[in-house]
This record gives sequence, C-alpha cells and structure tokens, in this order.
Amino acid sequence: MKRDLVTIEDLSDAALVGLMDLADDLQRDLHAHARELSGFLMGSLFLEPSTRTRLSFEAAMARLGGRVITSSDPQTSSAVKGETLADTVRIVDSYVDLTVLRHPHAGAARWAARHARGPVVNAGDGSHEHPTQTLCDLYALRRERGRLKGLFVALYGDLRYGRTTHSLARALVRTGASFLAVAEDDLELPGFVVHDLLRHPDYGVRHVVLDDLEEVFHRNDVRALLVGPTDQLPAGGDDAHAPVSFPLRGHTIDAIYVTRLQQERGASTARGLPILDHRFLRSDPFQETVVLHPLPRVTEIAPEVDQDPRAAYFRQAALGVPIRMALLMWASGHYDLPLDEHPAAPPRPVDGFRCVATRCIAGQDGEGVPQEIGVREHDVPRCLWCESEARTET
Repeated sequence: MKRDLVTIEDLSDAALVGLMDLADDLQRDLHAHARELSGFLMGSLFLEPSTRTRLSFEAAMARLGGRVITSSDPQTSSAVKGETLADTVRIVDSYVDLTVLRHPHAGAARWAARHARGPVVNAGDGSHEHPTQTLCDLYALRRERGRLKGLFVALYGDLRYGRTTHSLARALVRTGASFLAVAEDDLELPGFVVHDLLRHPDYGVRHVVLDDLEEVFHRNDVRALLVGPTDQLPAGGDDAHAPVSFPLRGHTIDAIYVTRLQQERGASTARGLPILDHRFLRSDPFQETVVLHPLPRVTEIAPEVDQDPRAAYFRQAALGVPIRMALLMWASGHYDLPLDEHPAAPPRPVDGFRCVATRCIAGQDGEGVPQEIGVREHDVPRCLWCESEARTET
C-alpha cells in the first residue's frame, strides 16, 4: 500500500509514537545509517519558498544514503508556463521513488497524491497543514519535556494562516496534552480545526478571557480558546461561545509555540499581542516555559531570548533531520510502524455544496480539480481538499 502523508490524520496515534522512537534511535548517531535507503531517489518539489523544510528533507535523505533531485525555485518550474500540478507530479513521480511537495494552495498535496504512483509527503500546502513540521514539533516537545501526555502548551500568534498550528492542535489532543490558543485579532484557529478537536473523545473547548496578566499582555481582556479534557475545563455559562474568566496565575505553561504573522497569506501586519521577551518569560505562568517556533522568526520573539536556555527553537529545527529520516524510512517501505484505530472515519460525500475558499486548489483556474464535498458525523459539510466549510450551491 502506498504510504502518503497528506495530513497528520494519516498517521495513527501509535505511528506518531513509533516515528519519534525511531528518530531517537537515529539521532544517537546520524552517520550510522548511510545504507538504509541506498539507491532510493527523492523528488524535492518546492513550489513555494522554503529553507528549513527543504534542506532538512534533503539532508535526511542524504544521511540515509539516498539521493535527491530538486526543484526549489517556483519561478523556474513549468508551473509558470501553465503546466498543471497534476501533470508536474506525474512527471516527477516517474523519475523518483518518493515525492516531497510544498505548494501555495490548500489541498494541493491531496490532489498530488491522487496522481502519483509513489508516496507523496506534504511539506506544507497553503494555509491548510504542515504535518511533517508537526512531527518535528511533537518530537521537540518530547525531547525537551520528556513526555507529551499531560503537557499544557500555549499556541501564540497567527493561528489562522499559520498552517503548522492546524496540524499541531490536532496532534496535541491525540497525545493527551492540553493547550491554550492565544491568537492575534481575527487570526484564531479556523473552524475546521476546532470541529476536529470537538470530535476527540473526552476533550472539549472553552472560550476564555485571560484577565490577570496585564503586565504581560498590556490588557486584561485577552480572549483565547482553552482545549483539554472536559472534566478539567472551567464551567461555562448558557452561551457556549461567551468567554469565561481563566486566570493564568497558578498554571504552569510547559511550552509556548510562537508563530509569525503570515502576511503572504493575508494576515495583517498589525500586531495586537506583545512580542515574547524576557519580561514576558519572567511572569509566573511562563517561568518554566520552553519556547518553540517553526521558524522563520521575524519580530515576534526578541533576539535577547536566544541566549535563554528555555529557547528551544534552534534545537527544534535541528530535530527536523532525524524525524524526517524516520518518516522517509517509513514512507519508502523500509520500516513498518505500529498501527491502531484511525482517529477519524472518512467523510461521506454530499452533493449541493461547493468550496468558496479562494486559496483552495479546487478554485484555481486551469488546474482541473473537481469540487468534492464531504461530511462527518456531527460536522458541517467541508471541502475534501482544503477542509474549509462548504457553502450551498446557488
């Protein structure tokens, strides 16, 4: 069976743990595995700018003894001549054993996987998902904190267009962690992610207001989304969307995951949340907090934090090599992962709806991607490419 990784949901809970365990073994000596994928060829197809993801994938394949062919400049690819993604993927797939794709449109990785005979790994598709970054994030959390179950994590910044947070939020609840989503104004977690969180057994969400850390946030009315075991959430009122007070003092934030404003996808340049600096980290809830960031960092973390031992984002980036080595071994069929029940049943196709997301692969002229809408139990109809809520056809 072809081993694609389009979304973090493609990996079972046991597989997530298995990949991290394998990465631990590989990390002990990165030079000791140069024959694992000898003779294998990876296609590195990056139709959107990247540094860490592309180079860590290429380094991972090289460490395993495989080779890479790469297209890393979107302006020199045949896409600028009007070639469809489907045709590009068919050609690259005929040259290689495995394709790693980054693309600016949501749902592109799923469309590519449909046309490739070999495995397709999603290295980021628009503002949809970035599952391999989430593997790196989970692995970094486990290395820094020694566990995932029971952790309390803060997601901080652009949570709407920051695709890494979409994958990470889903994965955190599956590994037994709780999190507090503190978003820039109008950049909250998208609905499709929240719907998925609500489907997780014994987990719930609560709209809260952080009202006791004015010295950190410069205001006492910061709204956030608290996600955790239902029996640990604060009591809510009759209106499920009305925020309840959630004092942070007395809680310990194990890690804070900071994201930049994704201006290239429509985020405003105006910041409503303060940058993370030493003053921020001296406050009671954050004194033991590990600082993570998918990078690149712009202005959301002060450079002074780099010297703080709690700053783990460069260590986090380095772990992208062993975790992607583990992923490549699995995707190429050289390593089997333990399996358990898939966390979500496949959606049921429905008619009478269409996707209206402007950055969805299905809405791009000339790509020929059909409208495909599906629905899961207790959910709204969604586009099966980008997962955004579908609208009734008029």
